[in-house]
Amino acid sequence: MDFIYLTKQFYLDYINCTEIERKLERPYIMFKIKIDEIEFAIPLRSNINHKHVYWTDKANNCGLDFSKTVVITDSNYINTLTVPHIRQNEYDCLIRREYIIKNQLKAYIRLYKKALKHTHIDKNAILCGYSTLQYFHEELNIN
Repeated sequence: MDFIYLTKQFYLDYINCTEIERKLERPYIMFKIKIDEIEFAIPLRSNINHKHVYWTDKANNCGLDFSKTVVITDSNYINTLTVPHIRQNEYDCLIRREYIIKNQLKAYIRLYKKALKHTHIDKNAILCGYSTLQYFHEELNIN
């Protein structure tokens, strides 16, 4: 289980990708996970108000936000100089749950791909419009 920060270079390279969450003063801690040889980074966020999440603290709307997942296309995008520290209660919710999180992320990616085929339906257009996966179609083999 790896927690990482992304580098400033990542945010510069994706500066025009408006759905990618950025907080320059206090960057998001990301949960790094590999699926089918693709490295993903899922942000730990608060104030999440949708269902595409793995809750770490539901009472405070905190968790892994699948809708803001990014693909790590270059290992230099991982900040190796700063070690993230997460709240103990959130860590306790995540430890030994990588299999569950991986399956939930896979389900979200399937949902995104299905929604992409039917964006004339409002809920699908919203899902696709707010998802950061829209910037990684090539990596996800989406035509």
